[in-house]
Amino acid sequence: MEVGIKKAKNNLSNLIAQALSGERIFVTRRGERMVKLVPVKDVKAPAPDCSLGWLKGNAKLPASFGTAKWKKSRTDAVLRDMGLL
Repeated sequence: MEVGIKKAKNNLSNLIAQALSGERIFVTRRGERMVKLVPVKDVKAPAPDCSLGWLKGNAKLPASFGTAKWKKSRTDAVLRDMGLL
């Protein structure tokens, strides 16, 4: 079902009830779908933040990082350069 914004605003309680019963409801603006009403239990949780931003200021990379020497070195040498061995 597609419903314009004004009609959705005036009938929000009914639209929520329909969404809870399984109806797919899209709120539109000038005929373009803008929002989909879905029950909370059907909404997937957002993915956890897996970025490495927390390392900023906490990790020190050796001066040779990213160079050909760095790329050819063995894992032990890399860990030693970083002060982890």
